[in-house]
Amino acid sequence: MLSDVSMDVRYTLRTMRQSPVFTLAAVLVLTLGIGVTTALFSVVDAVLLRPLPFPDPDRLVVMSTDKPGKLLARYSLPNYEDVARLSTRLRSMTAYGQRLMNLTGHGDAEQLRGAVVVGDFFGAFGMKPMLGRTFAPEERDARLAVISHSRWMKAGGGEGVLGRTLTLGGQPYTVIGVMPPSFDVPAHTTEVWVPFDSLPGAATSEERTERGFRSFAVAARLVPGATLESVRHELKSLNEELLSRDDATLKLGVVRYADSLTQGVSLLLWVLLGAVSLVLLLAAANVAHLQLARAAARQRELGIRVALGAGRGRLVRQLLTESVLLALLGGVGGVLLALWATDLLMMLGANTLPRAGEVAVHGRVLLFALAVTLTTGVGVGLVPALQRSQLSPATVLGRGATEKSRGRTHAVLVVAEVALALMLVTGAGLMLKSFWRMYQADPGLDPVGVFVARLALPQSRYDTPERTEAFHRELTARLAARPEVAGVGVGGSLPAGGSLSRSGYWKEGTEDPPVRPDALINVTTPGFLEALRVPLLAGRLLTESDGANAPRVMVVSERFAREVFPGEDALGRRVSFGGDDAEGNPLWTTVVGVVADVAYAGVELGHEPTAYVPMAQEPTTDGQLAVRAAPGLDPRKLESVVREELRAVDSMVALARVGTLEDRLSSDLGQPRFRAVLLGAFGLLALVLAAVGIYGVMSYSVSQREHEMSVRMALGARAADVLRLVVGQALRRVGLGLVLGLLGALAAHRIMEGLLYGMGALDVSVLASVSLLLLGTAWLASWLPARKAANADPAAVLRRG
Repeated sequence: MLSDVSMDVRYTLRTMRQSPVFTLAAVLVLTLGIGVTTALFSVVDAVLLRPLPFPDPDRLVVMSTDKPGKLLARYSLPNYEDVARLSTRLRSMTAYGQRLMNLTGHGDAEQLRGAVVVGDFFGAFGMKPMLGRTFAPEERDARLAVISHSRWMKAGGGEGVLGRTLTLGGQPYTVIGVMPPSFDVPAHTTEVWVPFDSLPGAATSEERTERGFRSFAVAARLVPGATLESVRHELKSLNEELLSRDDATLKLGVVRYADSLTQGVSLLLWVLLGAVSLVLLLAAANVAHLQLARAAARQRELGIRVALGAGRGRLVRQLLTESVLLALLGGVGGVLLALWATDLLMMLGANTLPRAGEVAVHGRVLLFALAVTLTTGVGVGLVPALQRSQLSPATVLGRGATEKSRGRTHAVLVVAEVALALMLVTGAGLMLKSFWRMYQADPGLDPVGVFVARLALPQSRYDTPERTEAFHRELTARLAARPEVAGVGVGGSLPAGGSLSRSGYWKEGTEDPPVRPDALINVTTPGFLEALRVPLLAGRLLTESDGANAPRVMVVSERFAREVFPGEDALGRRVSFGGDDAEGNPLWTTVVGVVADVAYAGVELGHEPTAYVPMAQEPTTDGQLAVRAAPGLDPRKLESVVREELRAVDSMVALARVGTLEDRLSSDLGQPRFRAVLLGAFGLLALVLAAVGIYGVMSYSVSQREHEMSVRMALGARAADVLRLVVGQALRRVGLGLVLGLLGALAAHRIMEGLLYGMGALDVSVLASVSLLLLGTAWLASWLPARKAANADPAAVLRRG
């Protein structure tokens, strides 16, 4: 048996050398299909399929909401403590949140992205430190720090880091442990973890005492024997028990931690993998065309082998050996292409996906590539092998005996190629149109020439509203006095960056509802909206007179005014965001201006009702600095100006996320750009493969019918008649493929809807344009060989016999 296989391989290699054009074409097409499929699978494997680097990852869960598309919820510390005390099916429960921290003591202050934790944080995730230890239960308020592997490397590495003091927010923290590189909770940029209760003023802060201050994620492990359903049932009963007036919107749910990580990208990646699989099927169909044509050219050879006694199984094995060997060569090329394509995917935006650092072409991906290669090899060779091996010697040696069978197989492949191409090109067209609409969406501001950076004031130094307000007032005044600056302000949020704060509200003159609608609250200094050039539609903007002791005022977005005061003039109207004044009456905030809508949460999520309140009335230590450059000045050059003035005001305050607003808005389009570029590239590739396949089939069909056409022309048929015959035959097949493709696109439209912006998946203009494009491509691909046949000299063809 081994000798027979060896002989088949040697024979296959000889036939490949004898037909280098066929071999090169088939290998290149398979390399393309297998390569892009393998590259995308490496991303899907790392993000969706590979287990998390935690012990028993399926038992690690996070508290969730029941809102569609939003799995990870935020809870207050009192909520967390209630559930931790009452739940019997969750253990090692922890609450954690992200926090910016100023690291000082060596040169300019540096801003670290850290995390504050409560409870058994490291126990919940089951991770041991690489060096040292983590927090003990009795150290809930100790000034201790555990650092990330990246921060450890920045500190020079080595065990000497243990016991070292870090000055965070003006407070000394002792480093007791270093986590391994794989630990990146709650974000891959997290560099330090500290106990929440070690922060200055934590014991009396709103985060510790207020049930409505929901800023913590909550994670835990299932106890042995518990399931997600049993935990959900328990939390439902607890939810009813814990509800109060302050917690009227409390929702207790639970999902696996792995699902919370991939909630926003799983659909996208599966759609992309499905799209690239269609590309692979198109590539396989093209190779099948080549195999059929080559088997027909070898008809006499195969007939002789049958006449000499070769059995059907022997011929099938030989032909499959040729197909599999071609696929293996394409697989080797595909793996090499995948190594390059994986890097390209990361450049196009895959590096923003969860666990992107784990994307690599490794053992599991190579096994996938091998499986795809072998399946493709068998798939493209099986039909030609079975078709050629079942014929008798007389049939095989007889001219034209199998044209009808070959024609049917080619027709089926053409119909399938067109259907697959239409589905893929339609998806690409929808995605490109969606991205264009997103790109053209009005951001509600002018991002050109704006320098932005994040500020985080040390809470130990800015522990009163007066100090916080004085810092922002002095910094903005110093910057506004510089000739390089045309406008400056500080806000709580910026588009595509900064923390988003929301609050429930109710309108004066109405009953306080049990579940209040919420709005985005952006606390800002005077000059913030002017620096962003957000258009003023009515009333006025915030000014210096809107101080801490002045009446509570706000500027609202157009959507806020429209939804809260429909058909009314919003100016002068009042709403309450909660709280009472000294007499026990609700705290009312008056609308003094209306501005254009701005998409702070990102273009895809759209505009939210937004209220801008004076920072003097709602002080915050976490803000976004926006500085508009003077005309003609590159905003990047403002960094040195900002650092100089910041150093003069307080050298312990650091800048982070330094850049331009244009760059931030561009990064906000990163994932939509990623999927649009990929699906667009796949669609273009599908169009080319379909065109090449149709051209190849029609060229082969015309060459096989050359004698018939010459007879027709000799008997009086015109060249136009031959053109109509050949092109009409091709377009009938293409038409059937278009119908099947449209049915497939209609069946899959609900999958696409979750990935589109401002449009539906049944966009008639896209479907019609793609159908016409494929029809035109098919007409051209069939007209070229038909024209060649129509211009041939009938007498010369007939003389050749």
